[in-house]
Amino acid sequence: MGRIIIIVLVLVLAGAGAGYFLVPPVAARSQTVEIERPAATVLARLASTPAGTVITEGVTVSGEASAEGDTVSAPVTYADGAEGRIVYTVTPAGEGARVQVKLEQRLGSSPMDRLAIITGGEVAPLIAAAATSVSTDLSALPNATFDGLVYVVEQVEARPFFYVENCSDTSAESITSIITQATAAIPAVMRTNNLQTAGQLMAVEPRVVSNQYCYQVGYPYSGRTPRALLIGRTGQTPAGQVLRVNYTGSEADVVPQVYDRLDALLGAAHLDNPATREDDWITYEVYHDDPTQPGGSRNRDIYYVVPAGVDISRVTALHPPVQALPTATPAEAPAAPAGEQPAQPSAPAPATP
Repeated sequence: MGRIIIIVLVLVLAGAGAGYFLVPPVAARSQTVEIERPAATVLARLASTPAGTVITEGVTVSGEASAEGDTVSAPVTYADGAEGRIVYTVTPAGEGARVQVKLEQRLGSSPMDRLAIITGGEVAPLIAAAATSVSTDLSALPNATFDGLVYVVEQVEARPFFYVENCSDTSAESITSIITQATAAIPAVMRTNNLQTAGQLMAVEPRVVSNQYCYQVGYPYSGRTPRALLIGRTGQTPAGQVLRVNYTGSEADVVPQVYDRLDALLGAAHLDNPATREDDWITYEVYHDDPTQPGGSRNRDIYYVVPAGVDISRVTALHPPVQALPTATPAEAPAAPAGEQPAQPSAPAPATP
């Protein structure tokens, strides 16, 4: 009997010794979260996680993320300097996504360190906070995918711009009303100040105030800039590198068809914080037809102006641009009063609003 016990002990010790050397010295814990956002958008944002991202207090991404299939992993460091990985596994769940968040920590060679394989070590108390943080971040993304988005990257130059400013909610009726009023009123004010339209009607959207979109609606112009204006203002059209989309639908569909898709792309590339509108890129629209028709313009270009110093390589890597978009037919300039000859500019190239 004693001999059998000795043999069992030897086998147990041999197994423990083999396990000590053969089992990977990694402590790991995982938690799964449900995200009501398209799986492709979720996967793209996780795969673009930049170094320096704080997952939760005590866990910081220390290098570039890598993706293979539905799995994304990135190296992390812990508060005490220990190293490890965060691993995301993304699977579709209806119209949303299911994300398994897994934290790993490399262990030392001592038996006490290896005990953390069983207990979870430092990752055990961190996984819940990490999963909550990831869920909050991903849930702020637009509920949209950038699949099917067609855009070009271009450079535009600034031009003199006469405009009036107003704010509205995001309803198609409010937006169309502002554009209609601007189309009726602005040309007359410009003629009074000896300014000639030198381009198509534009709506620049520089900021969001109290959840309302604030527009600068007007025309590029030629002529001597007035020193003072009772109505309207003068300035410059946006300039620099832009992402441009040509849109041929109605006002009611422009947000889901263009803005949500572009915002999802920028959010996935970590070039725009989806949780706030305060850091949104400046956008503007150029109308190539009658924007006052029922349902609004049916042919417009929409521009996202790249902020100064921003590298869009992650955007173009996630969803490459096309080489060219169809050239839109410019709308007619507003009629000039009797005795005045309107400017006759040639049709501007799509990249120069």
